[in-house]
Amino acid sequence: MLRELVKRWANHKVMVRWLSRFFHYLDRYFIARRSLPPLNEVGLTCFRDLVYQELNGKVRDAVISLIDQEREGEQIDRALLKNVLDIFVEIGMGQMDQYEHDFEEAMLKDTAAYYSRKASSWILEDSCPD
Repeated sequence: MLRELVKRWANHKVMVRWLSRFFHYLDRYFIARRSLPPLNEVGLTCFRDLVYQELNGKVRDAVISLIDQEREGEQIDRALLKNVLDIFVEIGMGQMDQYEHDFEEAMLKDTAAYYSRKASSWILEDSCPD
């Protein structure tokens, strides 16, 4: 799912860029006079409203699961993880609000729970000097 999302996001950004180029005159003069949002912004907003809002929870859970797998010593696709987190950042259109609200809060809670479990197991298994 994450690979497909990254692929679709990259494709969407290319399409929005080309639309902006095709309609550069319209974007620059007509839209500016009417005080409408630029085509780039409308394209990103469409993806956010139609795709991101639907998959946000599943994507967040999958990313946190990947992070948990890496904490346990498994190999994960770090490039994929970075690309998915970039989507959280880019969806915010220059602001970190989406990333902080949709991902960071849940990740911090999961991190606290993970290290709380680890600390409990370390206390039970290891001696004081260890």
